[in-house]
Amino acid sequence: MSDGPYKSLPMRPGWQRVAKYGDISASAPEEINDALVGALQGDCRSDLRPGLIDGIVNAFKDQELSLFKDQLVPQLEVLREVAGSGLGRTILDYVVETVERGRNSNDDLEDAVANALTDRATKGSRQVEEHYCRESSAPRARKVRARIDGAIQNASIKGLARDLLKQDISRTSARSSFKQSGLDDGVRL
Repeated sequence: MSDGPYKSLPMRPGWQRVAKYGDISASAPEEINDALVGALQGDCRSDLRPGLIDGIVNAFKDQELSLFKDQLVPQLEVLREVAGSGLGRTILDYVVETVERGRNSNDDLEDAVANALTDRATKGSRQVEEHYCRESSAPRARKVRARIDGAIQNASIKGLARDLLKQDISRTSARSSFKQSGLDDGVRL
């Protein structure tokens, strides 16, 4: 007997945890939110090359001090090689698109990174749904996808973006995960 399709999910452990909490009906929405933010943090640690985020933040800081405000996009385009593929490229694409629209404040940068992380979370949700369609039933896959999509809407992805950009170090983006160790722990209230 299997513990569930999330055990055979060919994704990182963080995303397996998201699938597990999304599949188990007794899981609280906060548990899915926390698992989602944890999975995105794991993706950031694994996918983002050193220097990319610092390069983006430095380009924005240089632009604030510059007399010519139209040189931000060329500074960002230089980071294409550092971005690589995957999440780094997605973040850079969102930031460049935001700047090309004339939005170049720190809040706009934060929004661009949050949009890129939301894009990655949505991609992960679709991957989980596809796996559940193959390994289980379509209604179960839709239920898991709906719960994960709800977590994407409610998770503190913007807080994670802020932490990633080191704009607000004092705040934490995700609450510490509460590990239940026995039957007396029960369900979170």
